[in-house]
Amino acid sequence: MREHPHYQDIVLIGGGHSHAILLQLWAKNPLPGVRLTLVSPQVQSAYAGMLPGMIAGHYGASDIHIDLPRLCRAAGARFIQACAHQIDPAERTVSLLGRPDLEFDLLSLDIGATPCRKLPGSELAIPVKPIGHFHRYWEQLKQQIQTEHQPLRLGVVGGGLGGCELAMAISSALEEPVYSGRVEIHLLHAGNKLPEDYPLLTRRLIARELNRLNIHPHRNWRVAEITHSGVHSDDGQFLPMDKILLCTEAGAPPWLSQSGLALDGQGFVQVDEYLRAERHPYIFATGDVASLVKASAASANTNKSASAALHQGPTLYHNLRATLLEQPLKPYQARRHLLHLVTCGNHRALACRGGFSMVSSALWHWKDQRERNFMQRFSTLPVGVRQPAPSLLRQLLRPQPRGLEQRNNISVAGLQGGGTGARISNDILERTLARLPSQPATGPGHSEQPVTPQLPAGQWLVQRSQQMRAPVSDPWLFGRLAALHTLTDVLAAQAQPVAAQALVTLPTAAPELAVRDLQQILDGAVRELNQHHCTLSGGHTFEGTELQLGLTVSGAAERQQLLGKSGIRAGDCLILSKPIGTGVLLAAERHGKARGRWLQQALEMMLQSNSTAAEIFAGNRASAITGISGYGLLGHLLEMLQWRSDRVSPQRVEPSSGQYQADLGASLFADALPLLPGATYCAERGLLSSLHQHNTRTYAALQNPTAWRAAPLLPLLVDPQVCGGLLASVPAEAAERCVAALHAAGCRHASVIGFVDELPEDRDQLPYAPQPVHLTQSGDWKKMANRYSELIS
Repeated sequence: MREHPHYQDIVLIGGGHSHAILLQLWAKNPLPGVRLTLVSPQVQSAYAGMLPGMIAGHYGASDIHIDLPRLCRAAGARFIQACAHQIDPAERTVSLLGRPDLEFDLLSLDIGATPCRKLPGSELAIPVKPIGHFHRYWEQLKQQIQTEHQPLRLGVVGGGLGGCELAMAISSALEEPVYSGRVEIHLLHAGNKLPEDYPLLTRRLIARELNRLNIHPHRNWRVAEITHSGVHSDDGQFLPMDKILLCTEAGAPPWLSQSGLALDGQGFVQVDEYLRAERHPYIFATGDVASLVKASAASANTNKSASAALHQGPTLYHNLRATLLEQPLKPYQARRHLLHLVTCGNHRALACRGGFSMVSSALWHWKDQRERNFMQRFSTLPVGVRQPAPSLLRQLLRPQPRGLEQRNNISVAGLQGGGTGARISNDILERTLARLPSQPATGPGHSEQPVTPQLPAGQWLVQRSQQMRAPVSDPWLFGRLAALHTLTDVLAAQAQPVAAQALVTLPTAAPELAVRDLQQILDGAVRELNQHHCTLSGGHTFEGTELQLGLTVSGAAERQQLLGKSGIRAGDCLILSKPIGTGVLLAAERHGKARGRWLQQALEMMLQSNSTAAEIFAGNRASAITGISGYGLLGHLLEMLQWRSDRVSPQRVEPSSGQYQADLGASLFADALPLLPGATYCAERGLLSSLHQHNTRTYAALQNPTAWRAAPLLPLLVDPQVCGGLLASVPAEAAERCVAALHAAGCRHASVIGFVDELPEDRDQLPYAPQPVHLTQSGDWKKMANRYSELIS
C-alpha cells in the first residue's frame, strides 16, 4: 500500500552505472509524490570494473551483475523490461519496442554505447559491449579451446586500458594453452603509446605484465579491415587471426539521431554542466551516452568510463529532485587524478594515480575487497522495509523535503474526494478505450452498456471471471497476465472467447498519471484478447490503494465440444503443460529474495497462452481439463476427483452428484513434476504466497504426507499459480503422443506427472479413511497403465 499519491513521473532509460547509483540513493531517501520507472532490456546490469575479473575466472556472472528488479523494488520504483528506440521530446513520450509509448515528466538516459561498426569487416569480430552478449560468447569460446585442443590465434583490437585488461584477463584464464603456445594472444593498437594518455611508468609496468602473460602487443597497427582469415593494417601489413575481439571506442545508439536531441559529432547527447540535454531541461543524460559540452578534449575519454558514470550518479539524483522541487541544481564536476586500479590477471593489480604506479598481488586483494563491498551496497538494500524517520537533530541540521503535493497547482486530494473504492469518471475510460488497438468484431463498446454476446444457434455460453492484484510493477505486463489468467478456464473448456469486460482499480494519483496507467494496463489486456479473437467491450474504473484488474470473459462452444473438470477415468495419465512455482517466485520477489533471471524465465512461461495446449489435449481425447491457478496443483487435481475436504470419510456417491467420485484417486510422481528455476530454493526458505496457508488444507487428501514433510515439494503442490498451465487426464495409449505434440508446440516442460487410480473396494471396512492422492518418488506410467488395459479397452 502506497503512503503518498503520485504526482510526477520520472522515467530512467537504461540500467547503467549512474542509474544504479541513483536508485540506491533513492531507496534511502525517496521523494514522496514521485513515481520512478526504470526501463531496461536486461534484468541484470554488469559492473564494468569487475568484467576483467570475471573473464579471468575470479568471479562468477552473478558476482558482477546488479539485479535490477530487486534494486527497483528496494527503491520503490517500477521495473519495465523493454527496449527503447525513440524519444519525442515535444510530447514527452518514449517509444518501446512491441508495446505502447511511455509518457514522462522527467527523463534520464543512461543507455551506454553500442559497438562501433565503422571498421570494415567489424561484423566478423565480437565486441566487448554489451557485456552480457560478450560473456556468453566468451564462455563458448573457452569451452571450445578446452575441448578441441586446436591452435588458435586470438586478436584484441584496441590498446586502451580496457583492451589491455581484457587481453591480460584472457591470458590468465587460458594459462596452460597460452604458455604451451597453442593459443596466441595479440593486442593491436593504432597509437605508439600503450595505453594512451597514461604516464611513462604506468605504460612500462603494463608492458612488463603483458610480456609476463605471453601477450604480443602491436603498436602503430591501425586496423584497416577485418576478414575471415585475419586483419589488414592501413600500411598493407596482414596478421592471420582465427578470432577477433573488439575493444575499440564504442559509438552512440543509432536511434538517437532521430530523437530531436542535440548531439555531438559522434552522435552522443550533448549535456550541460547539470547533465541536462541542450534545449530540453527536462531530459538528462549520463554515462557513455552523454557528451559534456564544456568538457575539455583531454577529459573527453575520462568522462566515458565506468568510474565517471558512477560519479555522475549522485549529481543526477540531486538534480532530478531539485528540478521537481524547484530548487538550485548542482553542477557536475569531473574528478581529476583518479586512482586507477587495473586487473593484470593471476591475482595481480596495478595502481596508478598521477605519475605514481605500482603492481602487486596485495593491490589485487584490496581491489577485490573494494569491489565486492561496492556490489553489496545493492544486494543488501532492504526490500519492503520502511525507512526509520530521521532524528530531530538530523531534521534540524538537514531538513528533508516534504515531497510533491500537487500537479499543475492542483492537489489529488481535492480532485478525488471519494475515498477508496470510489468510481472514476467514465470519460477517462471512454478516452482510453478509443485509443486502444483495433479489436475483432465490433471493437470497443460503451463502458456503461451491458454486453450480451450473440451466440450462434446451438452454442452454449461459458463465462469466467478473475480479479487480480498486480503481481508485477509493469502495468502493461500486468494487463497481459490478467487477460491470459482469465482466458485459461475458457480455453480449457474448449470454448471460443468472444467478449470481455474489465473492472480496473487505479491507485490514487494525479489524473494524468491515472490515465497513463489505465492506457498501459488495458493495452496489455487487449493485446492478449486480440490474440484469442476476443473483444474488450467496456467496463468500469475505480480508485483504490493498489492496482487491480478484474476481467469477465464470455466464450461460446457447442455442447458436445465442452470439456469440464470432472469425467476422469481410471488408467488415464495426468499431463501438466507448464511448470509450477510462480507463487513462491513472486512472493520471493516481493521480499527481494528472487533473482532476476528466475523471474524472467517465470514470466516467459506465464506469457505462454494455453490455447494450443487445450487444442492438443482435446485432440488426444482428454476426458477432463482444468487450469492450475489459485488452488495450486493439488487443489485443482482434487476438483477433478470431486473431493470434498469437509467429508470425514469417503462414501460411494454418483459422480453426477458433484460431491465425491469415491472410487477414483491419483498417484503423482514427485520427480516428474516440472518446476520453474528457483522455485525449490524459494520454497525451502519459506518464501510462500499469501494464499499458501489457505491451500494447505488440501494436504488432508494426501495418503502419505508425513514422508514428504521435510521436502520442499509439499509447499509447491499447493502453490497458487498465475497464468499456470493445464492439467488434463489423457488415455494412456495417447499420452506419449500428446506430450510429444505439446513439446513440438512450445510447451517444452510438459510431462506425465501421474495417473488416475482406483481406491480400494473394501475401503468402507478399513479402520482408516484412504485418501485419494498418493505421492511417489518415481514411477513408470506406462507400466502403471497396463494394470487398466482391460478397463481402457
